[in-house]
Amino acid sequence: MLLLKDMEELRASFMNKYANLPFGAREEIIAVVGDIPFTWNSAMIEIKDNLTPTGDKILRQLNDLKIL
Repeated sequence: MLLLKDMEELRASFMNKYANLPFGAREEIIAVVGDIPFTWNSAMIEIKDNLTPTGDKILRQLNDLKIL
């Protein structure tokens, strides 16, 4: 189980990776929550300011996949 501190570290890791991505790569799908695919850009919206439940699921998927 990930703690709040761990989630903040994942969020920071996501933000760092996003900032270093080429603009074209930001349109690639990185996670699917339910039946909805999320690109780096759409994931950023879910994660950036207020971590939404969907953003939480995206971060967990990226962590499980060892992307973060």
